[in-house]
Amino acid sequence: MTAVRMEEIDESIFDDDNVSVAVGSTAEASNDDNDKVLLQQDNNIAERESRAVSLVRFLVFFLLIAITAGVAVGVYFYVSNEETKSFENDFRDSSDKAFDAIGSVLDQSLGASDNLMGTAVSHQLFTNSFWPFVTIPNFAVKAQKILTLSRASVIGIYPKVMGADRTAWEEYALENQGWVDESLKVQRENKYFKGTNIDSYNDYPHIHTNEGPSEIHSKYYPTWQTSPVVPRWGPWGWDLYNDYYRNDLDQVEMTRNVVMGQTINLPSSQSTIDWIADRVGFDDVDPSEPLFPTYYPIIGNATDAVDVTRLDPESHQVVGVIATTSFWRRLFENILSPGSRGLVAVIGSDCNQTFTFQIDGPYVKYHGKGDLHNRDYNGFGRFSYMATLGQRALRERQYSGFPLNADYCPYWIRLFPSDDMKAQHESTDPIIFTIVTVSIFIFTTLFFLVYDCVSERRQKKVLQVAVQSTAVVSSLFPQVFRDRIFRSQEGKANHKERMSTARLRLQHFLRQDDNSYGMESSRRDPAAHEEDNLPIAELFSDTTVMFADIAGFTAWSSVREPAQVFTLLETLYGSFDRLAARRGVFKVETIGDSYVAVAGLPDPRYDHAVVMAKFACDVRKTTRENVENLGKTLGPDTAELELRIGLNSGPVTAGVLRGERSRFQLFGDTVNTAARMESTGVVSKIHISQSTADLLIKAGKSHWVTKRDGEVEAKGKGRIQTFWVEPKTRGHTPSSGHDSADEVNHHVQVVDDKTQRLVEWNVEIMVKLLRQIVARREGCEILVGRKSWKTTVLDREKWEEEIGGNGGTVLDEVKEVIMLPKFDHAVAKASRTAKPIELSLTVLAQLRDYITFVATMYTDKPFHNFEHASHVTMSVVKLMSRIIAPSDQVIQEAGETKGTFESTLHDHTYGITSDPLTQFACVFSALIHDVDHPGVPNTQLIKENSPLVAKYKGKSMAEQKSVDLSWKLLMKDQFEDLRMVICNTKSEMARFRQLVANAVMATDIMDKDLKSLRNQRWDKAFSEGSRLGESQIVNTNRKATIVIEHMIQASDVAHTMQHWHIFRKWNERLFEEMYLAYKQGRAEKNPGEFWYQGELGFFDFYVIPLAKKLSDCGVFGVSSEEYLSYAKKNREEWENRGQEVVAAMISKYESVVQAPTRSLPVGDSNEASTTSMAKVLDEQDDEPMQSTTSSPSHFAIFPAICPDEQQEPIATRDFLAV
Repeated sequence: MTAVRMEEIDESIFDDDNVSVAVGSTAEASNDDNDKVLLQQDNNIAERESRAVSLVRFLVFFLLIAITAGVAVGVYFYVSNEETKSFENDFRDSSDKAFDAIGSVLDQSLGASDNLMGTAVSHQLFTNSFWPFVTIPNFAVKAQKILTLSRASVIGIYPKVMGADRTAWEEYALENQGWVDESLKVQRENKYFKGTNIDSYNDYPHIHTNEGPSEIHSKYYPTWQTSPVVPRWGPWGWDLYNDYYRNDLDQVEMTRNVVMGQTINLPSSQSTIDWIADRVGFDDVDPSEPLFPTYYPIIGNATDAVDVTRLDPESHQVVGVIATTSFWRRLFENILSPGSRGLVAVIGSDCNQTFTFQIDGPYVKYHGKGDLHNRDYNGFGRFSYMATLGQRALRERQYSGFPLNADYCPYWIRLFPSDDMKAQHESTDPIIFTIVTVSIFIFTTLFFLVYDCVSERRQKKVLQVAVQSTAVVSSLFPQVFRDRIFRSQEGKANHKERMSTARLRLQHFLRQDDNSYGMESSRRDPAAHEEDNLPIAELFSDTTVMFADIAGFTAWSSVREPAQVFTLLETLYGSFDRLAARRGVFKVETIGDSYVAVAGLPDPRYDHAVVMAKFACDVRKTTRENVENLGKTLGPDTAELELRIGLNSGPVTAGVLRGERSRFQLFGDTVNTAARMESTGVVSKIHISQSTADLLIKAGKSHWVTKRDGEVEAKGKGRIQTFWVEPKTRGHTPSSGHDSADEVNHHVQVVDDKTQRLVEWNVEIMVKLLRQIVARREGCEILVGRKSWKTTVLDREKWEEEIGGNGGTVLDEVKEVIMLPKFDHAVAKASRTAKPIELSLTVLAQLRDYITFVATMYTDKPFHNFEHASHVTMSVVKLMSRIIAPSDQVIQEAGETKGTFESTLHDHTYGITSDPLTQFACVFSALIHDVDHPGVPNTQLIKENSPLVAKYKGKSMAEQKSVDLSWKLLMKDQFEDLRMVICNTKSEMARFRQLVANAVMATDIMDKDLKSLRNQRWDKAFSEGSRLGESQIVNTNRKATIVIEHMIQASDVAHTMQHWHIFRKWNERLFEEMYLAYKQGRAEKNPGEFWYQGELGFFDFYVIPLAKKLSDCGVFGVSSEEYLSYAKKNREEWENRGQEVVAAMISKYESVVQAPTRSLPVGDSNEASTTSMAKVLDEQDDEPMQSTTSSPSHFAIFPAICPDEQQEPIATRDFLAV
């Protein structure tokens, strides 16, 4: 039933056109009867529903009680059972650790004794002596180490003295007892010795027992060298071969095994207590506790090569024993971690000796004689023989000494848990969890009862109103009108509901996985679905919008491949999206490198400004982390990218623009202002408007907000006051990003973090090419046979004389045509199908070492530094990627096989794509082309009469020196494995050297003769090749040679053919470098006087013609057009703004550079501008370069290689001389 009010009844239903009513007394009477029947039916229905609800209520209540009781019992037993399992697992783990540790201690103890035995036998053999007339030198020092390793308290050498040798040995002992004084001296100097020190003693010249001189026997085991020494009766001669120890020693002789003797001090005796107390004191251990002796046999002619398990009893006799005496407690100390408690160890032997210890973590407590463990834990006992534990440890350590005797009175150990361990795992958790569970169910039941009462009360009221409304309507209208009224009211209610859920519809759109809703709704029939086709839009009054832009992205992306650009964006935006989901921020869209997000919709929240400020701080932090990591793979300047962020708060209109691709959009002044905050902000800072600052201050975050100095000019807003925000806690000082401890560098580092990133990036590039070289080489090995391929392995001493070692210069090696390998379908297929190549760690380490050394040979100058070399390398890699995949000119046709396509690509690129060694040589040349350049043009070196002029015949001195230094470094012995991967044969090495020489020499663009020769070679290759009458192979290789040279040339000045910001960066660095040279007297003119016109000439006569050549040769695809386009744009921009830029640079560096103008002495200029690494390479021949390489990623050069010295500024070329 639907309750209605009289004033809400639609008067239209009384319209005569809609309804015809028959009026009469008969009809009215009939209606009254019908109304009474309907009312009675309604009452009957209400009573039936009430009874059904009461029954369900009772059943639910009973079910809740039953479930509560069942769950409570289940929880109690489950938690109790888990505690029991935890106790059992803890005991099992602790006992396993104890067994392993005891075995390890036995292993270590036996190893120490074996070591001493080896020392004794070695000394005997060295001195040509024989047993028992052997004395170990420096015994006291050795014994101290043995005692520490074996955890023993006393150690002694007991030589076997036969009856016939007794007198001779006693005389020998008197003559050689100097070791006693030596041992006493060591004891007195040892601050950790807690026993008794005696300064004087009486010599007792006979083998004796406690009662006096020993009787005449067939053999004796007298004390000889012992530690500690407490000579109350005499330091030597006490006979161990007495009634108590005789059986133990006989077992040693019979089995040649290590014997653990019977436990001493069980029960305790005062004489034993006094004897041990003199040696260990009373500080660390109770002398009354049980001890055990261990006897290790000494075999007179044992060596390391002797298998002690197979010694011949006749030829390998026992000549003595090494006896150690140890407290049993020492065996169990520090075998468990702190916190482990209550492990009971029962020690016993088959000779009826039993006693008990308790192990609590690193501590041990002696309980007493006998088996004293709690009998309640009999079912938990773990058992093992000592010999078994020792043998297990011996197998793991591959111990080669004598084994433990497992048959003579073998010791065993049983481990049990104690009450303390059990108590650790018993708690009130079962009761607590049960109470919590019951409380939850009781609360649920009470909540159900309260809810039921409220619902019943509400239902009664609704039913009462419905009955009354029905009675009223029934009394006024006939049934047919009554039904129309109810249907009309239901329709209006549904319409209001649809109108009130616009925000819900918007939220639904934002949360769905696709945009099909908007596309489908836009195609509906407006007449049939007028209400459902309403736009999805809503006004959200409380939001904060963020715009984040990657500063410097446009210039950065201009020198990258599309895949690299998207790698950066996907990494950054993916991390932003995850942060947004965690913070409850809604990502609106990404426009290029701009990321737009909003807080406060679709779900309104009062703290939208605070949340967005935190989110902005998060994305700034993750950006720094991501670009730092990506710098190793995406190359130079990646790690310097940062965000510029703007925030603004206020109302926005949010909605869905429906169509083929529906999009969620924000509109309003709030969005525009947020964009202005970003554009007028500062890199790596969060810029906010007044409205956002007010909300943060209102939220108690005033310590986040800092007023910006001065007002900013915002487009469409005029001058406005803005703020910076930095989310932090009160009183917190922003960190520099590094822990103070991290700022302390305890190791010498050759390169800084930025250079290290460049090193890693260069390593990644070269590793890829080296893998291709190895893959192709393995393909050749498969075809020609491994044996024949390896017969020409390089011999450095021979080919070094032929390659680069014939007394000529690098320039003499430059060839007009370098012959590249022919295309071979079989080799290409074998290379393509070869298994993945993994370079050895040695090769990777040597490659990283080499590039790091090269980096150190670049001095820290504004332009010609290692960063410039990496920038040139990046350009070479980009151009080669276009050679390898010229998608706009060479396209694999449908049905064309892979081999056919590779052959076509080989011909199109003049063979460069088919030879990975050629590609590696290009990258290598880019990396080393400016190594240790003198800092001035070659013409200046001639004026300064540099020694390089004579050495290189006045031609391309800087370039030739770079090749010589880099080549000499590569030829060092420590890079042998790397060389063998690069070039495995003499022919490969010769081609590699030729490519490097040609490529690096091509970077000398100032020599007019060389420039003219290169132009003639270009014309010969691309203009006259068809008329030369030479073979197609020679013509193709001629083109390949000149293309490689021009690729290196273009890469060397690539900044002039890239984005304006990249050009400005390197142009200013070159200006700074040349200005420094001028201030130091190494240039005749101030560069500021000719810089503007010089750059115009450089563009017109070198850069743009070079870019056109790249396009004309037809192998670089779209990159050549891109380079030419940027060159023209930069030339136009420089013509318009160059004078302003030059004026700014002059003003900047005149105020910074204060060094007085000076002139260098003639002949000293080259020495002053040479790195210390280069000096060493010039002076060395075959001495290996030294490096402290703790890992493949850390390098340091010894001070002998790089002494501290002040380096002179350097440059590589005076481009402006054009």
